[in-house]
Amino acid sequence: MDTHTENNLAAEGGKMAFASFLALLWRGRLVIAGTFSVVIAVVTIAVFVMTPSFTAKASFMPPPDDAGSVSSFLRDPLSAVLKRGSGGAVLDRLASFLNSQTTRRILVERFGLQPHYKARNLSEAMIALEKQTRVVVTTEGTIELAVTDRDPKLAAALANCYLDVVDSLFRDAQTSHARQMREFLERRLNENRRALAEAESTAKAFSLRYGVVALPEQVASLVDLMATIEGKIMALDVQIGAARQVLGPDHFSLRELTSQREQLAAQRKALIETKGRGTSDPLFAFREVPERALQWARIEREIKIQTLIQELVLQQYEVAKLEEQRDVSSLTIIDRATPPEIRSWPRRGRIIAISAAIAIVWGILLAYALEEYPRLRRRVREMNDLRSRSDA
Repeated sequence: MDTHTENNLAAEGGKMAFASFLALLWRGRLVIAGTFSVVIAVVTIAVFVMTPSFTAKASFMPPPDDAGSVSSFLRDPLSAVLKRGSGGAVLDRLASFLNSQTTRRILVERFGLQPHYKARNLSEAMIALEKQTRVVVTTEGTIELAVTDRDPKLAAALANCYLDVVDSLFRDAQTSHARQMREFLERRLNENRRALAEAESTAKAFSLRYGVVALPEQVASLVDLMATIEGKIMALDVQIGAARQVLGPDHFSLRELTSQREQLAAQRKALIETKGRGTSDPLFAFREVPERALQWARIEREIKIQTLIQELVLQQYEVAKLEEQRDVSSLTIIDRATPPEIRSWPRRGRIIAISAAIAIVWGILLAYALEEYPRLRRRVREMNDLRSRSDA
């Protein structure tokens, strides 16, 4: 049998199968129509009896001045730290406020949702509210909030209350971060003042005992350079400590601060290797200078280090006090929720259309089963009769 003949036979077989299918539809038209009618009637009644749900939507974004980018951090490290991160981090933090148990508890208690959701306790009511709430962080830098409820006015009120509660939590968090930063810098400033006072007392005692010591020009220049590098390193340590305490160990700003510190540490290491000659003291290069002069150089270096730290920390401390006292910006509300007029569930047209398709398939399968069932019973009976004759 050639290929052409096989193709013809396959085509004829397909036509016969299609004709058989059409014949089945015709013979089972009453079953199919009945199944379709029953399913559509039941589904239609059900979707019109169902209690409709309404979804109220709102959207917002962080305050426009909440810029914590790397460039702003390098220009004003403390302000960037107080603003707590980049736009993406702020959006994630706001979303976490929306999804927090604190926010849900406030809404459940404020609106008395426990009987509304028929919950046995506060936790069940909070879970029910969570299921009816959807939070989406968009790529455009906004947060979209949707709350679903049987009462459109309650849905809108819940969505707007979400905005108010999150705005309050955000403002409180910003103020709290500024206060933590101010307290940290205040403690560090007090430590620095004590260290500076101790260094000055040592210098005074040295002067009273040995008089004024004149340093060679090279030694004085080295002392200034060492004090500048060491003071900047210690000031960065203060910033790193503040960022780690207030923002956490994984905040992006720590990478920038650590990189700056590593650069200064490399300069200090190069200075020690060049002047120290195997020791940790760059002043060892001037060991031919009288011992008292070197002692005075070390005292003067410590005073300059502590003075530089005090200047830097004091500036940051003043900024922290201003940040704590200033009015924190509110969220930028794009759209407040309004009571929706169109129900979000049930979507009657879609449900009826899907049910109609399923009903047709069920009707065809039922018609085929009803047609094949008598044949199957007859075949079983014939096989049983044949088996009985063979046994006889």
